[in-house]
Amino acid sequence: MRRATPITDPEHVVITGATSGLGRALAIGYARPGRMLSLAGRNAERLEEVATACERAGANVHTATLDVTDAAAMEAWLARCYDALPIDILVANAGLGGAAALAPPSGEDGEQARNILSVNTVGVVNTVTPATPKMVARGRGQIVIVGSIQDSLGVPQSPVYCASKAAVQIYGDGLRRLLSEKGVGVTVVRPGFIDTPMSQSLAMPRPFCWTPERAAEKVMAGVGKGAAQITFPWPLRLVLGLQKFAPVWLIDFVVARSMRIGWAPPGSPDADGTD
Repeated sequence: MRRATPITDPEHVVITGATSGLGRALAIGYARPGRMLSLAGRNAERLEEVATACERAGANVHTATLDVTDAAAMEAWLARCYDALPIDILVANAGLGGAAALAPPSGEDGEQARNILSVNTVGVVNTVTPATPKMVARGRGQIVIVGSIQDSLGVPQSPVYCASKAAVQIYGDGLRRLLSEKGVGVTVVRPGFIDTPMSQSLAMPRPFCWTPERAAEKVMAGVGKGAAQITFPWPLRLVLGLQKFAPVWLIDFVVARSMRIGWAPPGSPDADGTD
């Protein structure tokens, strides 16, 4: 299968969930003199702070206060972005995690489950689908979908969160295979813990936690090479890879014991970035 040509010097980068965490670090990391950045998030004040930092680096910044679950608003915004300048790199980063994605001991209720899926899964679709036909027509573009390393293991603390990330990982892989021959690349990012407001809301260990800046550097380097998947950190990747070879009963036993760690307090900071 022919791979799309990597975009090493994008003219226009679009990022959702740009107000904190990985999204904020990516926006600042991609900021260069003359480069256009289109940034979206739910918190207007934090979005303006990020835009100011990017403008200081010389970038031409446009912002939009948006919720990725609003399909019509996302389609209209992405159309405006593309009309201003064809999108080279589109980063679907907005997501819900942290304490807000943890299951109560009695299990997730319908409202919580639907909210997680709406943001983490449908929100990615709402971000990607409006831009895809335009990228295909142009024969150029890179779609970056930020998922989670938890997409490969259903943990008892957050079953629906894991499912939402598994869905976008499969979606991204399928989309890459669909679009590669048309010159459009797709990268799925599978991070472990990143030191963001969302992950800080968890009352549990965060092994091998990376700073947002370190994670952004890893992502930008991989995207610049046209990587199919970017998974980090490697110790967690190794552990989760080995679980595929263990019997289900053993995995159930080991993972169930992690429930003794407990849950974080209800609620989490209003963050757009994905852990």
